[in-house]
Amino acid sequence: MHRLPALLGRVVLVSLAVVVGSAPRAIAHRDDYIDETFVYQTLAGGEREVELWGEIHTGQDRHPRLWYTGAFEYGVTSRWTIDGAAQWVRDPSDLGFARFRAETRYRFSEEGHAPLDLATSLEYESETRRATGGEEEQVLTPRLVLSRDLSRAFNTTLNLDLPVTLSSDRAVRFRYAVGTRYPAEGFLRGGVEFKQSPGEKSAALFPQLWFALPDEITIKFGLGLGLASQDDPVVARVVFESEF
Repeated sequence: MHRLPALLGRVVLVSLAVVVGSAPRAIAHRDDYIDETFVYQTLAGGEREVELWGEIHTGQDRHPRLWYTGAFEYGVTSRWTIDGAAQWVRDPSDLGFARFRAETRYRFSEEGHAPLDLATSLEYESETRRATGGEEEQVLTPRLVLSRDLSRAFNTTLNLDLPVTLSSDRAVRFRYAVGTRYPAEGFLRGGVEFKQSPGEKSAALFPQLWFALPDEITIKFGLGLGLASQDDPVVARVVFESEF
C-alpha cells in the first residue's frame, strides 16, 4: 500500500507530459476542484462567488470530526482573482474555529494562446491547535497552476506548490496536485484529484461529482481516500456554490 502514492504520482505526471505535447488548444475550465486543486481560469472582473462546505473526516483515531467552511471569491479583473475561506471543526468536545485561508491568483494570458496555460497563486493559511492536533501553524504557499484541455470538454490541471512554514525554521516543502474533469458543461460532471507531499508521507485520491443547477448554482459531492499514514482514511464532502 505504501508504494501506491508514488506509483500514482508517476502515472499522473507522465500523463500530463503526454497531454502537453499532443493536446489541441481548447477553453480551460474555471471552477476549482472540490479539494482545492486550483484551475487556470479565473472569475470575470467584478464577478463574485460564495461557497459553503460541509464534510466529515474519519481520522487515524477513527473518531469522526465534522468540518464547516464558508468561502468568498472575487474577480478583481478578468485575470486577477482573490478569495478567502474560514473553517470550523466540531470535535468530541465542541465546535471551534480551525483554519483561515486567503489566496490570490493571476493568469498571464487568455486560454489557448500558449502550449500550456500558466497562472501563479500565492496562498496564506493559519491553522489552530484544534485543526492540527498539535501546535498552531502558519504557512505561505507560492504555486504554479498549469492547465491543458484534452478537448473543449476534458480538463487536466497540475498544481506545483512550495509551502513555507512561517516559523523559526522556515521549512520549505514540495507538494503537487493533479486534477481531471469531464465535461465542461452539462448538468452532471465528474472528476478526480490526486495530491501528494512526497516528503511528508501524505497522499490522497478524491473522486467527485458536480451537479450544475440553474442560476449559476453548483452542488459538488466528493469522497477523499487517504493513501498515506498522515492522511485521514476517508473524507466525505459536499459543497454548495453560487456565482453572481
